Amino acid sequence: MALFAERGFEKTTMAAISERASANIAAVNYHFGDKQALYVEALRAAWGEANECFPITLEEEAASPEARLRHHIHAMISQIFCPSGAGYLCRIVAKEFAEPTFAVDVIFSELIGRNRANMHAAVSGILGPGVSEQRLHMAIVSVVAQLQFYNFTRLIRELGKLRTSGFPDPEIIAEHIYQFSLAGLKGMLEESSS
Repeated sequence: MALFAERGFEKTTMAAISERASANIAAVNYHFGDKQALYVEALRAAWGEANECFPITLEEEAASPEARLRHHIHAMISQIFCPSGAGYLCRIVAKEFAEPTFAVDVIFSELIGRNRANMHAAVSGILGPGVSEQRLHMAIVSVVAQLQFYNFTRLIRELGKLRTSGFPDPEIIAEHIYQFSLAGLKGMLEESSS
């Protein structure tokens, strides 16, 4: 996972993977079949590690939509800024957005789809049952775009070997995104009731 997170799919060679794993290329090929199959398994493992360390879903059934949204945002920002394995998925996704590979479908349909359902439930719970699908979609995209801004900005800084010290603490970022998004969602409610 680490090599794909650092280099992306195209720039990660089977030789480098074998060397990092202290295994020969034939053994890696035998076990996974090819680099594409290994990449898909690495993506799934990265999603698992990210959501094990920083789960997106709030398990409390009685939690309000606002609490679910806050939890989701804080978990995503934690994943984005995590320098170890739990942050690899966000790094790989940012690289996929910049240079898409065959795995884009897996990322969007299988992996991000799981997170999308959670965000949909939180935002639709705040906006209520009368919200149109179009307004709901735009509200979700507005929240997610704020998260992805930090994901892409972090990636750009890493690629340029720039310091990330200019960022506020990730908890401050997450809380700001939550408060800003909640105010926007409440504004949408006020607008629709007038």
